[in-house]
Amino acid sequence: MNKIDFHKREVVECFSQKALGYERHARLQKLVATRLASFFPKLDNPDILEIGCGTGFLTAHLVAHYPGAHCEITDLSQTMLDECAQNFHDHKHLHFRLMDGEHPDVVQRYDLIATSMTVQWFIQPAKSLTALSCLLKPGGVLLYSTVGPDLFVQWRTVLRELGLSCGIVDIGELPGVIGEDTYPMCFQSGVQFLQNLKVTGASTPRSGYSALTSGELRSAIRLFETKMQARADWHILYGQLRA
Repeated sequence: MNKIDFHKREVVECFSQKALGYERHARLQKLVATRLASFFPKLDNPDILEIGCGTGFLTAHLVAHYPGAHCEITDLSQTMLDECAQNFHDHKHLHFRLMDGEHPDVVQRYDLIATSMTVQWFIQPAKSLTALSCLLKPGGVLLYSTVGPDLFVQWRTVLRELGLSCGIVDIGELPGVIGEDTYPMCFQSGVQFLQNLKVTGASTPRSGYSALTSGELRSAIRLFETKMQARADWHILYGQLRA
């Protein structure tokens, strides 16, 4: 297994372990899915591909907005996919299957491809989004949401001031950005901030990151609490690509 495949497997295993409790803690991810749904185009009985369904936050909006659609719902985590399929077991027009959205195994074309909070886990986000847009029918739309460059800027600032390395993913410039949001999140402590990342499965660091020592982590948490009052902002980008 090469380094890239190993990192992606780490991400999958992390989310799979948290699948059953994901919906109780992923309030931000649910808000982002609702915001992304506000960009849905007007389509009649479309063919839809969802990448990285998780437990179904965006799937719920697809079902409500496009009742006559044929939807292919995918995720790289079998556990997440099973949870989503269970949540929508009575929707017979939904088809669930295991798939790596960065390497889609499909033969048809789609009117809409949608993915919420998944792109940041791609190895090559910009290139992969462009490749996914090639799976659209003429006039089709690809919509995505993902983390922006100012994700957890307070935590990043603390690590930089202490001269410590940061494991937060940096996905670079993305095509088709049409909007952004900042969601301030206040925690009771630095430990609670880090625990929140773990319970939502979002704690996997960027590839090649060397973990902080326990002493370095304690120093970072201390400064994060005193200087930033344990606040960490989610910076979210929304994008749209057309065929």
